[in-house]
Amino acid sequence: MRLHPSSSLLSVVTLSFGVAGSFGVAAGLGCAGVKQNATTTGSGGSNSGNGGSNTGNGGNSSTGGTGGILPVTPISGKFTCTDFDTSGSCASFSTSSEGNFDNGTSGSTSITYPLDKSLFPSNLGPIQIQMSTAGASARITFQTLASSNVNIEYFGSCESAPGSGCSVTLPLGLTQMLIPACQTEDIQITARVLTGTSPTADSAPINVAWAAAGLTGGLYYWTVIPNQPYCPSATSASPGTYCLQDTTQTPKNGTAIYRYDFSKNNPVPQQVWTDDGGPNSTPSYQGSPQSWNAGVAGGHCIGCHTITNDGKFMALGIGGSSTYNAANWELLDIGAQGLLAINPTKTGGSGCNDPSASPTSDSTCYWQSYRKDAFATETAWGPNDDVMVSMYKSKLYFNTVAASGTSATIAQVGPALPTSAAAIDPYQSDPFWSHDGSLLVYTSFNTLPTADSTGNPGGLNGDLKKGGQIAIADATSETITDNARVLAPRVSGATSYYPCVSEDSNFVVFNRSTCGSDPDVNYGGTAGYGTGTCDGYDDSSAKLWWVPAARNGSPVALDNANGGTTNYDNSWPRFSPDVSTFRGQTLYWVAFSSRRPYGSQLNTGGLVSSQPQLWFSGVTSSEITVGDPSHAPVWLPGQNPIQATPSGNHVPQWVKVAITIDKP
Repeated sequence: MRLHPSSSLLSVVTLSFGVAGSFGVAAGLGCAGVKQNATTTGSGGSNSGNGGSNTGNGGNSSTGGTGGILPVTPISGKFTCTDFDTSGSCASFSTSSEGNFDNGTSGSTSITYPLDKSLFPSNLGPIQIQMSTAGASARITFQTLASSNVNIEYFGSCESAPGSGCSVTLPLGLTQMLIPACQTEDIQITARVLTGTSPTADSAPINVAWAAAGLTGGLYYWTVIPNQPYCPSATSASPGTYCLQDTTQTPKNGTAIYRYDFSKNNPVPQQVWTDDGGPNSTPSYQGSPQSWNAGVAGGHCIGCHTITNDGKFMALGIGGSSTYNAANWELLDIGAQGLLAINPTKTGGSGCNDPSASPTSDSTCYWQSYRKDAFATETAWGPNDDVMVSMYKSKLYFNTVAASGTSATIAQVGPALPTSAAAIDPYQSDPFWSHDGSLLVYTSFNTLPTADSTGNPGGLNGDLKKGGQIAIADATSETITDNARVLAPRVSGATSYYPCVSEDSNFVVFNRSTCGSDPDVNYGGTAGYGTGTCDGYDDSSAKLWWVPAARNGSPVALDNANGGTTNYDNSWPRFSPDVSTFRGQTLYWVAFSSRRPYGSQLNTGGLVSSQPQLWFSGVTSSEITVGDPSHAPVWLPGQNPIQATPSGNHVPQWVKVAITIDKP
């Protein structure tokens, strides 16, 4: 007998967890809006926030309330996609074939994704179940073993996907039905694949769970735009259509910043800005500044993006780390889709005084107004839009920012930590200012990497560093206290780097990579920039580590998130805006890039041929945490326009507000 999800059950799910955007938005540099933990009584939301469910607290003006104890309604029966989605988008499946899955079995299969012990947020989708064996359709069984709360068989056709095996997409309505039962126990998943009338045996089981908490905010990340046409000339764009301004670049790949907006269910990545301007500026793709170094023109590529707490402004490096002497920098108004004029006298570059310069006439002169030279390779914003810490030549500097209309004034005040930083180590990099303003963390290091003439002349670009340890200093919303001290000490034969503070300022997550024989893995088979081991850039051995910000605990490797001891190049960890609860513990989400396999579809040929992809892991903490607090990670759906040729997606920055981008 087929049982369909009743409207009353789905309404419980909708009201309890928030769908269709009831989680709201929550944005800065990469961590971010605190949701209060559940209390014994629920309270109403402030302003336009939703009230908490049952015993949960209410939300604020931008987020829904966190859920308390949710009522559990036992679920059993057989389901297909059309039980949850009547839009016509479901893969075709004939329910008449369901009985064939009970025939005699032949062969075997395994579940290659999700990973065992994964924890999913409530509003993420579409999630695919991937099986190692190819076939026409699959039966996926969901069960709770300690109770009879969940006993579901889900049937779906094997969908077209790169790689081998069978992939079946789960509707969000199905996974949200599982959330109440996950408050106390995992969901065991097994699968069979059907070819003709012969099914495989059941796969070995995996155990996963769904949290009542959903993702919020905007997750921005760096990626490439592959195989693009060159612009008509190296000095002028082609407004209205993206083109590659660097007309000698091979391969012909552009660079861009995309984002997920988690105020929506199943969000699709949105292009925000590129090295040729923005898709929603007026006109679109009208060009952008190119880097300059000692009077020599460089590239237009963008990177090292950081966003203000309110989601309004994005700082971007221009030309890559190789122009460290110039440290070219630009400032974007995200909502208005326009760069701010930050160099009114047009200093640097070729120098010009053409008052009629425009993006299509004397564009080299025009874009000098929008580029600041010899300023920053990395940036950390304060809690507001008015101050920031920049890194230039492996030193940290304090700056003020005054934005008005279409321009901004940037003024460097002086060293951010005049005495205490140098007392620890001669070099500093990777600053991160906590979103409540109370802490600044950074990489403190004592050994320069090997200098080279193109990627890192002098060895001081701060992108590459050896012998790193994590340092921390107190701060306010407007100042940095000169009391830096070591939080995660230096480890022999390794370097630590890329620290980030949790939204409640209780924890710091960071990278650590080990030293070995140079070069490291040559991705794509070609030795290039940053291929030294333990130099703090794209290292194959990079793993995530966790340490209390109050210095009352030792660093712990997040082995479950890392994938154990296998090297997957897990890099650039960043906390989400979500601080909630799961099974009585505080729940954090940590995003990072990784070259690990995504089921049977991506990165299945080893590290050399891999592409970095965006993953995130749930990390749970209590007053006393013993061992590894992380869960196995989750792949962010939809991050590749063409899944068969994945993009290199990395440097996630998770911010409180995914600000509305104005349309022209």
